[in-house]
Amino acid sequence: MPTEDRESNWFLWLIGISCAVAIFCAFYFFYYKEDYSFVVEVACDPLKEVCFQRDCSNPDDCPPNDLSSFKRFSLNASDFKKCANEDCTSVCETGAIKCEPVKCVENSDAGESCSTLENSTGN
Repeated sequence: MPTEDRESNWFLWLIGISCAVAIFCAFYFFYYKEDYSFVVEVACDPLKEVCFQRDCSNPDDCPPNDLSSFKRFSLNASDFKKCANEDCTSVCETGAIKCEPVKCVENSDAGESCSTLENSTGN
């Protein structure tokens, strides 16, 4: 009987230590090191560049930023605090932080399309 108790205690200790390691790793990478990416939306002029397009005629279908023409950038979470008021337009476009542009891809499920320069200029 005492051997079974010792084996079950060993198993519980192993599970407890594994959970503690998983929690520590998650805390380290997501809170301390901020080793993940954000995708942000910034205003876009469809007359000058290819933009994502969404229909904001129904306020329920539009996010709080109310951008119907926008572009997306991917940036490191640790750089996001350099964006003023959660708007990364100026820091991404000036190169103050490393922002990777996200290529526009049609997504009918999300109600998003891509503008084209030819359509925007009427050609």
